[in-house]
Amino acid sequence: MPILSRVARRHPTQVAARVLFYALLSFGALGILYPMLLVFGQSMSNAYDLRDNALMPHYFFDRNDLALKHVFSLSPQKLHLLASRHRQPGWQSQNMMRATGNYFASRPAAFAAQGLDLAAWPAVAADLDAFKQTLDPGDLMAVDFRVEDYYRPFLKDKYGRAADSLRTAIEHGGALPARLTKNHPDPADQRQLLQDRDRLGIAIMNADLRSDYLNYYSVEVIPAGNYTVPAWRLGEEPKMRMWREFLAALPPQRKLIISSDTYWHDFLHKKYDLVAALNEAWGSDHKGFNELIAPLAPPADPRVRADWEEFAIKRWPRRLLIAPAGYDAPWRAFVRARFTAKFPAGTDAAQILDRFNANADLALADWAALQLPARQPANELLRLYWNEFSASGALPAEEIGLAAPELQFRSFLRQRYGDITDLNTAWQAQYATWDAVPLPLAFYDFGPAHFTPNALRWQFASESFIRILEYILGRGSAAQNTLILCLLSLVAALTVNPLAAYSLSRFSMKQSHKVLIFFLATMAFPAEVAMIPNFLLLRDLNLLNSYAALVLPGMANGYSIFLLKGFFDSLPKELYEAAELDGAGELQIFRMVALPMLTPILAYIGLNTFVLAYSGFLWAFVICPQEEMWTLMVWVYDFQTRNPGNNYIMAATILVSVPPLIVFLFANRVIMRGIIIPSMK
Repeated sequence: MPILSRVARRHPTQVAARVLFYALLSFGALGILYPMLLVFGQSMSNAYDLRDNALMPHYFFDRNDLALKHVFSLSPQKLHLLASRHRQPGWQSQNMMRATGNYFASRPAAFAAQGLDLAAWPAVAADLDAFKQTLDPGDLMAVDFRVEDYYRPFLKDKYGRAADSLRTAIEHGGALPARLTKNHPDPADQRQLLQDRDRLGIAIMNADLRSDYLNYYSVEVIPAGNYTVPAWRLGEEPKMRMWREFLAALPPQRKLIISSDTYWHDFLHKKYDLVAALNEAWGSDHKGFNELIAPLAPPADPRVRADWEEFAIKRWPRRLLIAPAGYDAPWRAFVRARFTAKFPAGTDAAQILDRFNANADLALADWAALQLPARQPANELLRLYWNEFSASGALPAEEIGLAAPELQFRSFLRQRYGDITDLNTAWQAQYATWDAVPLPLAFYDFGPAHFTPNALRWQFASESFIRILEYILGRGSAAQNTLILCLLSLVAALTVNPLAAYSLSRFSMKQSHKVLIFFLATMAFPAEVAMIPNFLLLRDLNLLNSYAALVLPGMANGYSIFLLKGFFDSLPKELYEAAELDGAGELQIFRMVALPMLTPILAYIGLNTFVLAYSGFLWAFVICPQEEMWTLMVWVYDFQTRNPGNNYIMAATILVSVPPLIVFLFANRVIMRGIIIPSMK
């Protein structure tokens, strides 16, 4: 029978009350739903769009925002590089980049002006990818977006294979290399090292890199080099050599070419600061530095030529400079004077030459055999002298060659296609000469946003989640430790607490109420109060970094015992008497009569125990300082400290909420029975 009759429900007061009631319920639902949607939206964002605080990131429905986000992800730390590649003078900050509202719509026309048709993007992209594979890795940057997700698996694969090879060699009579026995002198430790593939691989890696990393994931990612500094080059230190090897192994899509325009723009910006100053010096009307095209030969305009000569001699990267022939004599004089200056006057000339040969990795019979290298030498001493000589003014600017990526790309295409007609056919273009062919960097960057927008959306939406999962699952034993902890906690909670509550209910003692009060008193103090004494006790028992340390302090719970005792007390005494008449023992009565009656409340206690064990952070962090025993929450905390950002925090919140939600859904029916179970007297 309804509480209100049909007539009463039609009364204006009742109608207004119901409307108000449902409005309040709806408002409350929205109050819960909005934060949840905001968490999802933030988890699928990154540094590009995190400030939007949008329920749904704009790139999901805005192609322009998606294209800009994709370009930004290529090099978020070097925005000036992107501005040069895409000829966008306005990209002076992230906000200014995001304000480019017509970027996606204007690109086809901009590319058409360069003779590039989007229909030919697959062929152009394939040629550019093949070209990247021919370049020195030191002349390429790794795409910033999730570089670490490529670098650390690269190390794990490389040194995992090295560990396998070493173990095979030892099985065939080989010995552990001295570089490993130096760090692992104990024979027992050596035997354990050979049994653990990952540990052996890390040991080999540390020996190679002269490091002391605990695992592959603690290896720091080498930051992008300062490519605009003329003397910069990828060094020969062990970590730098490894980074060079990594760059060579990267997929071409993850490599960025530094164009001549970038060097030219950087030089002009540092010299003039403002484009107005450049326009005054050149008599031009440029809107920004990034719209200028770098001359690859001396310009005809004397005002521009003066800057270009300074750029070619002093600012062009030394590693990309080609010295002209015919300057061996000045080079010999320069090198001989620089090296001889290190020795006291009167030192034997033959002795000086011998020392030079040793330092320069040469075998010169005399100084007359020394020739000027066309490119920057690999030897450290010769590279130093070569850089100084090329910047000294001894080489005329008009004779210096620039190993520009644009020129190298055209040479590559000429060898690949042979005739410009074949290139035009493949690219669907109409270039008259090879010199007209551009280096299509912006065209290359734009392609994924045009052809595979859904793949990009998925990439950006899943980035935070994938990184967290790879971080947690790839380190330690987070999943295993958490699973074992939850199972042990459940077994302990569903054994100790029911037994204690049954004993207090079944066997009345004079002091039973005092025992119960004692259990309840434990609820009056925060868990943090007992943390230090518990830690000291477990330390004295040598139980730190163990499952026992995680489980033992929480085996008995005062609230659970109090709750279960009340339920045991509510059971009819006739049930116990009937079981005793049938010959059941006390344990049988407990297991076969009492417990089945309390399934709902046991499910409730089990769920609480699971949540507390699963979500426990502080106790697990304190009691288990070793990474091998860290639980899921500790690893999530560690990840968030190493990767600050709301997107990671939100994504971690969602991921760690999934297991409790699944458990709750499975236990929902039983829990609801526990909530509405009638009182049994």
